[in-house]
Amino acid sequence: PARRRSASSCPPAALLKSMLMRDSLFPFVSVSVAGLRPLTIAVAISAASLLCGWSAAMAAGTASVASQDATALLDAQVLDTARAALLDQAQQAGLISPEVQLTQPAARARPACPAGWDVALQDSRSLMRLRLVARCTDDTARVPPQDFLLRATLSAEVLVVTQGVASGQPVTEDQFQLQRRDISQTPDALSTLEPGFAARTTLRPGQLLQKRLLAAAIVVKRGDAVRIQASRGGVSVEGAGEALDSGARQGLIRVRNNASGRVIQARVLDAGLVEPAELR
Repeated sequence: PARRRSASSCPPAALLKSMLMRDSLFPFVSVSVAGLRPLTIAVAISAASLLCGWSAAMAAGTASVASQDATALLDAQVLDTARAALLDQAQQAGLISPEVQLTQPAARARPACPAGWDVALQDSRSLMRLRLVARCTDDTARVPPQDFLLRATLSAEVLVVTQGVASGQPVTEDQFQLQRRDISQTPDALSTLEPGFAARTTLRPGQLLQKRLLAAAIVVKRGDAVRIQASRGGVSVEGAGEALDSGARQGLIRVRNNASGRVIQARVLDAGLVEPAELR
């Protein structure tokens, strides 16, 4: 019948041979195998098995620690990359003092890449589901790309309504106050207010100011008397007219020239002031 091989990484024959070659550790083992009693051989093999098992455990433990270190380093790099990208987006949006908190819902062991990782943010449309990909910079290592899903919360100093504003009314800075708020679910929150806007809908105290709640303020209304200003080549000419439409700054409206009766397309420059649209 075929002989079965030991499943152990240290088979008995190899253990006995090892013990016979190391008399200093086990002096009770005879140099002559044939002269050994079964009990003596069993004791020697048992001791060698313990030594071999201890060595294997130490090797496995070292490998486990190395894997944990590699995973921790990559996780930290991914978190740093995500945080930097989100803070950069927040600053470009004009948010004041943005802060980002990140969590990794499904952390797991990652392979090592001695050459280092290249980490990139792939999808940041939802802060509840940020997607990043890490790629080993050494193509010859054949380490597969690693996908990461993170959750983020974003807070910043943003404008909060302190005085109610009716729909269509101009908004001014004294109607708002900067407060730190969680804006994870309101990405269009504002930290600053540019002039020339009105409330698109009624704004109530305690409400966050968002871009979608604002519209360009109407500065010229239908029927208003306006000045038509035409400047070209250092020469400026003005005439009187009547607005036939309402419009916000930089908006196009129809204007009737009072002198000629001609109707022109004009661009609104300010309250009561327009210029012929053809000049730009």
